[in-house]
Amino acid sequence: MRCNSCRARNVTGIMGEILKKRLKMSRFESPEQEALLALMVTASELRANMDRTLSESGMTGEQFNILRILRGAGAEGHPSGAIGCRMIDRSPDVTRRIDTLEKQGYVGRERSTEDKRVVHVRITKKGEDLLDTIAPKLLVYQKQVTANLTETELLQLSALCERLIAMQDDRSEPCNS
Repeated sequence: MRCNSCRARNVTGIMGEILKKRLKMSRFESPEQEALLALMVTASELRANMDRTLSESGMTGEQFNILRILRGAGAEGHPSGAIGCRMIDRSPDVTRRIDTLEKQGYVGRERSTEDKRVVHVRITKKGEDLLDTIAPKLLVYQKQVTANLTETELLQLSALCERLIAMQDDRSEPCNS
């Protein structure tokens, strides 16, 4: 019977070989480089596959993310700036994306009566219906991606990502909306 650390080293070695092949590298300079490259390649692959899944419904990842955020906000919606702070990929382009979603009838906007500079954005029934249509496809995709991971491994992965996010948040510019 093999110990867990032996198993972990074996998995790391296998993953390292896959990553080396994918990046056409003979070796990594350090475990840190290998880990960060593995995260970046994985994130890129996940995003590309998610985009393909969403494109079947005529959505981009950013548009889906905005609708997801607005659904979570409930009837009161969010100010535009607050949406940008909640995005997976923070982008200065949120207004243009909201414009597109509004033209498609997926969101509505309303200027605040207290502060005319603030515009609240809300998801419409049509936007909710679209998310309901997309949800089963995303569930299938999520199951496919995580099929080879145990629940414990998924929780470990989440915890490790949380630690990395916390370290990056310390270095990122604050989002004040």
